[in-house]
Amino acid sequence: MALPLSADKCRCHHLLDPFGDHRAACPTAGVLAIRGFPLESAAARVCREARGRVRRDIFVRDLNVLPAPPNDSRRIEVVVDGLPLFHGAQLAVDTILVSALKRNGEPRTGAADVDGAACTAARRRKMRTYPELSGENRRARLVVLALEVGGRWSREACTFVRGLALARAREEPDLLRKRAALAWHRRYVSILAVAAQRSFGESLLERAAGAGVDGEIPGTQAVLEEARYVC
Repeated sequence: MALPLSADKCRCHHLLDPFGDHRAACPTAGVLAIRGFPLESAAARVCREARGRVRRDIFVRDLNVLPAPPNDSRRIEVVVDGLPLFHGAQLAVDTILVSALKRNGEPRTGAADVDGAACTAARRRKMRTYPELSGENRRARLVVLALEVGGRWSREACTFVRGLALARAREEPDLLRKRAALAWHRRYVSILAVAAQRSFGESLLERAAGAGVDGEIPGTQAVLEEARYVC
């Protein structure tokens, strides 16, 4: 379906196509950063529900790593402590929603033949952005929660969310632990997927995306009851 009528040109001075391919991929269209806020909030939410201690929007220049210039604008979206994942390492979670197409509507390199090629490329870009978290002597583990706009998740994102569900379920009795992990996993996947696709749709329509999931953290019983009605 074609998008509603809007401006004919992007900030990069290229024409905006009626199907949103350019707006979905162009870094100067002004929507990529705004699109990320709901996904960041959702990632922080699921980490907090998994019993992690969460901090958000931490500037790299304010951390006790290698000296950074005062004008360094790099920030870590979500920093998580207290989870058993990766042998209890501190986690620096960075979310990204990428398009498998270029601004002109053609597939990115390898995307037509390799599943998740856009997510893999996004992972490499994040490693270059945060070399302090990517070297052999890293003091925190960089987790790139990469999703494609069509719904595909990176393998790293799938593994991470599965680990969060297992971490949340470990406090349950042995008899209930597996079922609880499945229910929490289903909930976390739903929260992240809905946040990503809703923010993507809102950005194509030039609307402000919502902040993310709010409300109290439910207990395992409520999550299990909710899972009963999900196919």
